[in-house]
Amino acid sequence: MTAYLSPSAFWGLLISAVEVYKRECFGLLIGYRDRRGPGQEESFIVEHALPFQSAGRKHRGVVSNPRAHRRIERFLRNIPQLSVIGDFHSHTMWGYNRAASHPSDTDLQGMERENVYVIVSVNDRLREVRWKYNDDGSLSGTTDDHYFRLTAYTVNASGEARRMPIVCPYAIGFDARPLRAIK
Repeated sequence: MTAYLSPSAFWGLLISAVEVYKRECFGLLIGYRDRRGPGQEESFIVEHALPFQSAGRKHRGVVSNPRAHRRIERFLRNIPQLSVIGDFHSHTMWGYNRAASHPSDTDLQGMERENVYVIVSVNDRLREVRWKYNDDGSLSGTTDDHYFRLTAYTVNASGEARRMPIVCPYAIGFDARPLRAIK
């Protein structure tokens, strides 16, 4: 399985995390599952990352508003092309403790099969780092004053959370500079 992020989803994740930085953000991932033929890899196509404005935010946790969550899911059922395929939240740096990119025990309790979950780890930027894919399947880089690591998870048939690679060609290319001057 692979999670593909559109440019809209990429920016939605980053802006949601920066808006409330030092507190955690929470939101829904909107898109669809691409189920190819038998024996082919299944993918999550994330078109949009929509933040929950009514989420209860803390430095070490975030809680969604269940009534608002149901209202949004009911609204999206009437849009047949897209559906809720999972959610996202951030983990933030606190003091000198760097943000974790793996799910906490509380995160694991809320994860269900057939969904994708993205953790946006946000730390203060120490130096500029170009956006890149990491060996663990995550995507990381700096923008403005922040260092981000986006990590995707799903739950397998035995109920265990498994990391999956994130692919976002836009992220890799948006800060690319020409190799030579164009005249």
